[in-house]
Amino acid sequence: MAQKTAKKIRNQPSSGKKATRPPSLYIWPNLPHQLMDLLARQHSLMQNITSCGGVIKAWRSAYPQCCRPDGKAQRPQLVEINGRRCVEHQKTVNGHRHATEISFHKEYPDCYYKRRVYKKYYPGTRIGGYSHGKLVLMGSTGWYLFLWEPVRGFYGDLPPWNPNLSIKMCTLSSSPDDRKGCNLMLLMGARCAFFRWGKGERAWIMEDCTAKEPYAPSQCMQFINAIGFQGKFYALSLQGSLAVIEDVDSRFRITAIGDSRAVPSKMSRQFREYLVESGGEILLVFLLSRKSIDHVEDVEVFRLDIPKLSWVKVENLGDRTLFLEDECCMGVTASKVGCKKNCIYFSHRRVYDQWWVFDVESGSISPAFGTNVEIQEFLM
Repeated sequence: MAQKTAKKIRNQPSSGKKATRPPSLYIWPNLPHQLMDLLARQHSLMQNITSCGGVIKAWRSAYPQCCRPDGKAQRPQLVEINGRRCVEHQKTVNGHRHATEISFHKEYPDCYYKRRVYKKYYPGTRIGGYSHGKLVLMGSTGWYLFLWEPVRGFYGDLPPWNPNLSIKMCTLSSSPDDRKGCNLMLLMGARCAFFRWGKGERAWIMEDCTAKEPYAPSQCMQFINAIGFQGKFYALSLQGSLAVIEDVDSRFRITAIGDSRAVPSKMSRQFREYLVESGGEILLVFLLSRKSIDHVEDVEVFRLDIPKLSWVKVENLGDRTLFLEDECCMGVTASKVGCKKNCIYFSHRRVYDQWWVFDVESGSISPAFGTNVEIQEFLM
């Protein structure tokens, strides 16, 4: 029996095909190759990808609570410390563009070959978001947006966009295949843009958020993270407020605001925040960093109690496993796909191709896929 060792993955490109890619080209989804192989064989798993990565936040104060001059405690403020989620930042500073490399197997029994779907059909495009099996692609000029289905290669045009408006992320309220249609939301901080897909409209609906931020009364809410679930949008503000946004009376409105703040319960200097749909629930995952954002020291998971709009800490994921990456999040049923249960795999591109695994039961963090034994255990 092979001895299990903790072997650190080198932070450098591997030899072969990957080394020939332009440094500005990002491959999506950037998931472990074992999971990519499963996606190629089981197209329906693409529906399990429920968002396009995480948001990095930091406490403005070094302590979880600070005091005002009158001696009363006040809630500390949060700031976003990384602009990676901002499409405009990628365009002007890093110049990144995306490509999709998944060898989808043909669904017909008489076809045994594979086909690859590359996003190179749209030169210079960038991913604005992924939701309900669809990608929101942005053209190189910023004027053109598309809704693209990677598995079948189908796409639909969205209304022209103003490239001077920076988009943080996009999400769909439900599947576009629904006969009732769905809504698309683009987050821009204090403003949101909406589009009613499948309802004959060809224009964006702009809405300014005028609701006061509960954890910063002098400010209005600035939404930087969101997920679409059962026809509604659940959006998180920069300060951790949860708002439910619905299409009511021909307008998109905030219909409810949660009472609990979406922040880690443990001490941290910085943290990454991910919204994932898994097992019919909305999960909120925090990767906690006490010193450097490049080093994750703890992980916390919460689920949304939708009737109460409150976050409940999750102590056990059961038969579920989560995969978190800069621009891709995915939840799977471990027994159905054959991977280890009750675990959270995470990675980010600041450390090249480095994946880590958090065991929810033991609370330990260790390198993932560092040895042949660990790769085999992924498919136990």
